[in-house]
Amino acid sequence: MDVSERELRAMTGDLDEMHGDLFPRFRIALAEMTAAWRDGVEGERSLARLRAGRRTFLRGGLVTAGVVGGGAALAACGSSPDAASAVNGTSSSSSTSGGSPDLTVARLAASLEVLAVNTYQTVLDAAGKGALGTVPPAIATFVTTAKMQHSDHMNAWNSALIGAGMQAQTAPDPHYNKIVQQALPSVKTVVDAAKLALTLETVAVETYTAGSALVTDKKNRAVALSIAPVEAQHVAILNFVLGQYPVPDSFIKTDMAASPNDLTEAG
Repeated sequence: MDVSERELRAMTGDLDEMHGDLFPRFRIALAEMTAAWRDGVEGERSLARLRAGRRTFLRGGLVTAGVVGGGAALAACGSSPDAASAVNGTSSSSSTSGGSPDLTVARLAASLEVLAVNTYQTVLDAAGKGALGTVPPAIATFVTTAKMQHSDHMNAWNSALIGAGMQAQTAPDPHYNKIVQQALPSVKTVVDAAKLALTLETVAVETYTAGSALVTDKKNRAVALSIAPVEAQHVAILNFVLGQYPVPDSFIKTDMAASPNDLTEAG
């Protein structure tokens, strides 16, 4: 694995900056969703407090034109018939979220974020024990950064679910958790860990893209699409670590998108 520490550090720095710009917008969009779900005074007050601190959260900057363009491309992908079919199972959606496809997407997203946090932590623990061999410092920094970002996303989704009167999603996506658990015993090197992480990040990007086609409120699509670019950047960096072209596909696919049907496996 021929990785430039200098380039990887720079890419991780750019990733952190992107997350710093997009995550506050993600939280505001989630607050709007929660307020709409609850349609109550408490939700509106929470939204008002977030908006009052918006300038501080956004650091006085706007999302770059490139990220906005990426979001538009995601929206185009998310509205396709293939994307909708990738997150199929409307009857399952109703049973898992009280009849709201938007809440089902929120639960599904939270379950994937839980899985990502758990998996990255397992990798960090293995690296700390020397089970992965020599781990370049820049890679350790990226893994730590990615885990923290997934934790932010997980907590934000769960705050929205709790605000909507539901329980927090603390269990990982059952379908992909089985795949991860089966793969972990074979993770012996940094390359193995990067390949597993790439699979999870690809699932996340495709699920956010496909999920945007399932939600019933157009405004709610901004929730998934405001955070998807960060997940896409995780994919690009992991491809770089593995010596692959960072953006191998011109368009985001939805073949690996998680399905709301996964949630029924949890019982």
